Amino acid sequence: MVMGFNTDIKHEGLVYHIQTETRKGAAIETMVYLKGAIIHCLKTGCQDLLGAPDYTEQKLRQRLEDQHRQVIGRIRAGEIRPPMPAGPSAAGT
Repeated sequence: MVMGFNTDIKHEGLVYHIQTETRKGAAIETMVYLKGAIIHCLKTGCQDLLGAPDYTEQKLRQRLEDQHRQVIGRIRAGEIRPPMPAGPSAAGT
């Protein structure tokens, strides 16, 4: 049984938690958390792999790991960042 991946990385003074796992409906989902809130989600299909005659759990595990590492790389490259704080409300000015 393929489990998943959980990694904490520190980037620009913030600690991101990245979680990748399989989902129902033949999907791989990677979520990025910052202070407990989801700030990014990447969901990709894996139906092609699961339906292949040469399917193995090792191939699925490798695809999970590849997606997990891709998202970590995107954080380190600055592509995935915390949401911008909302500006002051009109009522507060």
